[in-house]
Amino acid sequence: AIGFQGEQVVLGWLVLELTDSPMLVGTALALRMAPFLLIGLPAGAIADRVNRRDFLFKLTFGMSALTFVLCALTLMGFLSIWNLLLITFLGGFLRAMHQPARQSFAYDIVGQANLISGLSFLALSMRIGGIVGSLTTGLLIGYVGYHAAYGFLAISYICSVIALLAITKVTHIRVESSQGILDNLRELFSEIRRNSPFRALLVLSAGVEILGFSHQAILPVLARDVLSIGAEGLGVMMAVRSIGGILAILALSAVTEIKRQGLLYLLVLHVFAASLFLLAYADTLYLAMIAILLINGMGALSDILAQSLIQTTVPDGMRGRAMGSWVVAVGWGPIGHIQIGALASGFGVSLALLTHGFGLLVLAVVAIAVVPKLRNM
Repeated sequence: AIGFQGEQVVLGWLVLELTDSPMLVGTALALRMAPFLLIGLPAGAIADRVNRRDFLFKLTFGMSALTFVLCALTLMGFLSIWNLLLITFLGGFLRAMHQPARQSFAYDIVGQANLISGLSFLALSMRIGGIVGSLTTGLLIGYVGYHAAYGFLAISYICSVIALLAITKVTHIRVESSQGILDNLRELFSEIRRNSPFRALLVLSAGVEILGFSHQAILPVLARDVLSIGAEGLGVMMAVRSIGGILAILALSAVTEIKRQGLLYLLVLHVFAASLFLLAYADTLYLAMIAILLINGMGALSDILAQSLIQTTVPDGMRGRAMGSWVVAVGWGPIGHIQIGALASGFGVSLALLTHGFGLLVLAVVAIAVVPKLRNM
C-alpha cells in the first residue's frame, strides 16, 4: 500500500510538472489502471490455478524492479513523459495480476465466516500504508527529489516481499489445475449470465470506479491551482484519503453482523455521490479535507462490501475468477480518469466533480429501483 498510494502521488505531481496538463494527469492515471480491464479475467483464472502466496511474491518483486528503474531514470536525468507513461502502463499489468490473487488469498487465510473482518483488516492495512506512502512521498518530492521518492517506493515493495515470506500456514488454499484457462473463463461467463446479483455488482463496481474513484485524477490540479498547497500538500491530501478509509473500516468492523449488505452497499453509494458535491464546492483546505475524508470513507466501504458480496454469491472454486471479474470492472476506471481530466481542463475542477457526482447518484438510485435481489441480500 505504501507503494500503491505513494506512486499515485509522485505520478500525478510529476506529470503535472512535466506537461502542465490536467488532461495528461488523467491519462497517466488511466494508463495505470487500463491493464485491469485488459487482463483482469485471465488474472482471476490464473489466481484459481496457482499457489497464490508464491504468485504474489513474484508480482511484488516485479513491481519493485520497475520502480527502481524509474528511480534510476530520474536520477540520471533520462526520464521523459513517454518512458514514464510506458513503465506506468507495464506496472499496471503487475497490479492487475496482483489484485485478484490478493483478495482471494485473504479468503484462503480467514475463510467465509470471517470474510468481512478479513477484508476489513486488509483494507485497513492498505489505508495505513497509504498514509505512510502519501506523506513520505510528498515530503521527499518537496525536499529531496523524484528519484528519492521512487527509491523509497521500490524499497517498500521489497518489505512487502519479506512480509509474504512470513505467511507459512494457510487453512483454505485451493489450487485448480485440471481445467485450462479458457474452460475456466467459459464457466465464469456462464455464472455471470446465470447469477443476476453477481452481474449487477460488476456493473455497479464499474460505474463507481468511473464516476467515484476518478476524482483522484484531479487532486494534483486541486492542490496546485485551487488550494496552492504544493507537492507536500498533495501528500497530506492523499494521506487524508487513507484516514477517511480507516475511519469507515473501523466503523464497519465494530458492527458484529450486517444482515443486508446489499442495501448498505447501495446507501453507501448515495453518500459517496453527495461527498463529491461537497468537494466540488470546497474553496478552503479544511473543507476539501472534510470532503476527501467522506469520499474515501465511502470508497473504502464500497470496495469491501462489493468484494464480500461478489465472493459470497459465486461457488467457492470460482472466487479467484470472480475477483478477476471485479478487477475488470475496476479496469473501466480509465474512462473516468480521462473524462474528468478533460472536463477539468475545459470547464474547471468544480464542474468536473459535480458531473461525476451527479452520475454516481443516478447510478445508485437506478440500482435501488431495478435490482431488488441486490438490495435484499
